[in-house]
Amino acid sequence: MTTTDLRIVLEDHWDRLVTEPVSVGHVLRTSALPVVTAQGPLLVAVDREGLRHLLVPLKARQRLAVGSVSASLRITERPLQDEDGYGRFADITCMSRELDDVFTGLCRDVLVAVEADGDRPYRTARAVVERWKLLFRRGPRSLTWEQTVGLFGELQVLVRLLEGDPGAVRHWAGPAGGRHDFTDGLHAVEVKSTVTNSERRVFVVHGLDQLEAPEGGDLLLAWQRFEPHPGGSTLDELVARAVDLCDDQSELLSGLDSVGYRPSAQQEQDGLRLSLAEDRWYRVDEDFPRLTTASMHTGAVPAGVLDVRYTVDLAGTRTSPVDEVTVRDLLGRLGETT
Repeated sequence: MTTTDLRIVLEDHWDRLVTEPVSVGHVLRTSALPVVTAQGPLLVAVDREGLRHLLVPLKARQRLAVGSVSASLRITERPLQDEDGYGRFADITCMSRELDDVFTGLCRDVLVAVEADGDRPYRTARAVVERWKLLFRRGPRSLTWEQTVGLFGELQVLVRLLEGDPGAVRHWAGPAGGRHDFTDGLHAVEVKSTVTNSERRVFVVHGLDQLEAPEGGDLLLAWQRFEPHPGGSTLDELVARAVDLCDDQSELLSGLDSVGYRPSAQQEQDGLRLSLAEDRWYRVDEDFPRLTTASMHTGAVPAGVLDVRYTVDLAGTRTSPVDEVTVRDLLGRLGETT
């Protein structure tokens, strides 16, 4: 069963459980999943508050350290008794309904891992939880508005790359402080994003090397303009989409943590939905308006100058945007050298 199929199975089970009537004293409504271990199948459950649970069967006499993994994720030991007998489970619970989509991705990864190694289901499940823990960690999102928009744009490009290559997260260099947002060392993509109703196409460049292509390589600039729209996506939804497509969730989650992303519904900007209004891609070549080290008369940044920051107006460039076919071709080269 593919990872997409497993995600659909999980959502279907939870959707059915939500519609079942809750009897007095009924703590959990459970449903068996098609992933079976030596101790029995994994279960999903919904409680009276509508919170989602994943129940992993425990071995006889197996004990586990219980408690909160984070403010939004909890693991407890839960006994269950029904007409078929008695069982003990590790109960992995998502404590925030706003994180249901993210939790589904975690549970899907648990199912994939347990299918591959069902001899020690709880140990296997716990290893997956540890990889995901960064996304459920305690603490508010620390991104500024400008950083949020920038991350929104980078994730938009990352999702596009992941749709063609599930391993493309390895090229996401922005979280590590790379000169360009995406690079394989030869080909690079720089992303500039804005949220405005203005038709001006401007962006800010930080440093003399940001619009310099890798040595012997090429640089593509993605300029994106977003607008608030009820039919758009939230940042959390983009994250969930990237996680769903990515074959190395730990690297993706580590990158999100590095840039200060925290899944939370507590801040005003979290519910903001953005729609892509303009998506223009440019080859950054000699005709593109930019400042570089080579363009300085001295060939280097003058002594005492610590930072260079300037604004580019795309209306003043002689370079036209490249067409969609060319964009696909250029993005397809990313990673060919690795």
